[in-house]
Amino acid sequence: MRTWSTLEHAAREQYPFWREVLCEAFTALDPVATSVETFASEVAIKDFVDVTVSDVASQEQTVVRGQAEIRRAPSDFFFANLQLKGTCRVIQDGRETLVRPGEFYLVDTTRVYDLVFKDTHCKDWRILCIRFPRRHLLSRLATPTECTARAIRNDNGIGTVTGNFMQSVLQSSESMPHVAKQTMLDALFDLIAVAAGATPDVQACSRATLRHEMYNTIVRYLKANASDPELSLGRVAARFRVSPRYVQKLFESSERPFSKTIAEIRLTRCAHEISDPGLHHRSISEIAQRAGFSDLSHFSRAFKAQFGVSAREFRRSVRKA
Repeated sequence: MRTWSTLEHAAREQYPFWREVLCEAFTALDPVATSVETFASEVAIKDFVDVTVSDVASQEQTVVRGQAEIRRAPSDFFFANLQLKGTCRVIQDGRETLVRPGEFYLVDTTRVYDLVFKDTHCKDWRILCIRFPRRHLLSRLATPTECTARAIRNDNGIGTVTGNFMQSVLQSSESMPHVAKQTMLDALFDLIAVAAGATPDVQACSRATLRHEMYNTIVRYLKANASDPELSLGRVAARFRVSPRYVQKLFESSERPFSKTIAEIRLTRCAHEISDPGLHHRSISEIAQRAGFSDLSHFSRAFKAQFGVSAREFRRSVRKA
């Protein structure tokens, strides 16, 4: 991983260094900031085949790629930027869009664009930036010039799935085998294309990828929200803007029904807390309720069915061990 941090430099040198970093790490750009007395900014980059995945954090500024920058350093990339903190006003191809946290957008380095990072509520911002050769996406898009400077929202299934997959690429190891990297990137390009407007052929071919990643995203959501006793099939379907039947079919194909998946997540959490010596002061009923079980009789039956012993016997066996 390559990293740059302005904090390693004296205050007066931070902004000039940041201007150099943007050009070295991404492409020829002209960042313009109003306040430059200090300029805390960081970039961490991973390389995956011919793709770079970056975690970028900085301060209020406008990043310009104009004709002068294009002439100075022609490049043939798309940037897919997932907003993690703050907002960005994206301007390209006659469109202007405000992008909020959880949403992502595309820009094309062969044409001018502006990225305006200015938020009255949040002076700092952070993005996950994926840079890749345009050829990877052009053949997948129905109308390439119509996909730039559009916020791909996180209030629908494909937007959420694609944003989560982008973060999983950032978290992946650079040492993974080349074949695994390529497989991951192919899936990423398919998802971005479907979210931005894919050709019919790509939409058809990427359905399996979308189902797989939708399933993984929903499982992560269940794990994060399992303690909510109101968590239900209907609520999850509404969260991802799909039908309850679609969610059921996703879990049926995994050979573990939706309701059983939630129960196993909750029971595993209970077993972990029951066996934790540091949590022996908590009663089993308290642990069950904290995990999302509102019916303690149901919890008792489910726990014994899952682990072969009652929760009390499970705790006693752990203490003896």
